[in-house]
Amino acid sequence: MANSIHTSTAPCALHISGISIDFSNSEKNVESAEARINQLSKPIEHDAGKTMRQTFSPPIQLSLGDTFSLHLRYRRRFRKIGHEDINFDLADILRASDARQEYHKSHDNIKIVVVLSGNTITEAWIHHAEQPDSASDTTLELQPTTSEIIQICPRFRILVIGKTGVGKSSLINRAFGVHEAIASTHKPGEADIDHEFISPQNDRFVLHDSKGFEPGEEGNVNIVRGFIERRRNMDTLKDKLHAVWLCFEIPRAGGRLLETGTEDFLTLKRGGKLGNSEWINSYLSTKLELTGGQVPVVVVFTKYDRFINRVDRTLDESSLVGLSSNAVKELVKNKANAELKEICIGPLEKFAGSDVPYATVSTKEEHAETLAHLIQITEERVCKHVATEASVMTSIAQRVDPKLKFKASIEVGKRRYWKALASCAAFQKRTMWECLRVLHTDIVAVWNFHDPHDYLYSDDFRNLMVNMVEKLDVGPTTNPNNTVAVGLSTVGAIAGIVAVLAGPAAPIVVPIVAGVVIAKWVYDVYQLSCAVLQRFIAYIVDLTLVLQILYLVSDSQELSRRVIKLAVASYHASPTSEEVHRRIQGYDRNFTLLERTDRDTLDKIIELMELYCIDAKEVSAVRAQIPTVDSLPDESW
Repeated sequence: MANSIHTSTAPCALHISGISIDFSNSEKNVESAEARINQLSKPIEHDAGKTMRQTFSPPIQLSLGDTFSLHLRYRRRFRKIGHEDINFDLADILRASDARQEYHKSHDNIKIVVVLSGNTITEAWIHHAEQPDSASDTTLELQPTTSEIIQICPRFRILVIGKTGVGKSSLINRAFGVHEAIASTHKPGEADIDHEFISPQNDRFVLHDSKGFEPGEEGNVNIVRGFIERRRNMDTLKDKLHAVWLCFEIPRAGGRLLETGTEDFLTLKRGGKLGNSEWINSYLSTKLELTGGQVPVVVVFTKYDRFINRVDRTLDESSLVGLSSNAVKELVKNKANAELKEICIGPLEKFAGSDVPYATVSTKEEHAETLAHLIQITEERVCKHVATEASVMTSIAQRVDPKLKFKASIEVGKRRYWKALASCAAFQKRTMWECLRVLHTDIVAVWNFHDPHDYLYSDDFRNLMVNMVEKLDVGPTTNPNNTVAVGLSTVGAIAGIVAVLAGPAAPIVVPIVAGVVIAKWVYDVYQLSCAVLQRFIAYIVDLTLVLQILYLVSDSQELSRRVIKLAVASYHASPTSEEVHRRIQGYDRNFTLLERTDRDTLDKIIELMELYCIDAKEVSAVRAQIPTVDSLPDESW
């Protein structure tokens, strides 16, 4: 991961000899922790009470450009297990290290101490570490955080296993927003597992396809095993396998889930006829050990919509008398869940164990939340078992869950720029236009639209967003108690506005200044003030919410200027826009403590983004209210 700045003026001089963690004052009960330096993982052992401690001998060496984070697995009271990455800023460690050679960090009342040893830290190195792109020339462009992530892991790499007809093609096409059949390059029943399928409509994922395990056949078992072993030995994260989807069609009542030959496959495993039986056991129970982590395996039960329809048809009509439509839906859902446990989950757990992750999915728009659930499970497992960069790329590649786009944006923002808007050395002596440009690039990159003309990166679109922020009144809030409803009502309001503006003949008019006219303040050099922070928060949140509307109306189609203008105009006219700016107006902090200002600013951004994020089920409801948007003929800005 280290870049190419290792020169005589930037010596490799930082060594970590130990880490201690104290979570006695935190709500989080940390069950396990590991230090991650680039792709190297080092476990942190439990100490006395609610503390953990690990000594590294010899010390771990950090070089300029390396990444350093702490991955925690924890439980909260009355909650399920959670996972979190705490990222460390190399420049912060360099500045804070003193004669005691310790670096202290606090996160959610968890106290972390990094013990340093044998370091010859120089002012030159600190200077280099604080520079964007590790360069001292401030005339160079700021480096987007997403560029670094993409350099490490340019694509989410997935293996999909399933017999012909199980629905692999439609699953991949819907999950990643592509339109051509994934398996179109193969004859029915054939698949070249080593072939890297990369779609021109979405180049942020790479697919490997494998047919299912047919009865009595060992050949494909060995092919899959050999493929995963080869990927296991790859040197870089981008070449490793990040996840596996093992697909089964939900059988009819009385049918057998494992009749496709997987039962024979498991029998061969138990009999040791496949060699290393522990390898197969691990593979099916999501515990396959790979260099630098594990490969998550998620079982996918396909064609859920057909299954629901079958369950609906078998209901006793007499049991429905007097029930509302919602009550009938709940009855169908409960019966379907009971049947799924009998014909799918029970047989799966019998052979693979009770902890195997699974998801039931449908590729129909009315069941979009099922695909979102699959992606969420996958992203969580990739984050836990593979690497943070791979989990971010999972979120970037997928096109079914806007919530994961928000989550990835926050993850990217917290790594560098969002977490230090008040004290970020990279912004010093730069115009606000330059600073906003790098924030803009990171946010747009996460949403991963099909934008072959780079309209979203154009100065025209950036101008629209800057001038939208110009509408922000940075004076005192006129009525802080005047709030609008957040949630489905707001989403419905946006849907209505989009429907009105998306007429097939009328051009889209954006009621804010565009083109060459741009707010004068963006040419000012970045200086900390309440007004500047308000504008930067507004830009981040406004841009994210505009892209959320664009996600709704574009539906993975190639972007046009007309559709982008529709998203901007709809957000500008919505009550959400006014409410977001009103909330930002109320944001005012004492700037005497930069650390607190940075933390409060980041918290405010996250609060606003999470408040207005919509989930997959709401996406379906909104799209049902929006007419088809004509992107052609295109329009000028």
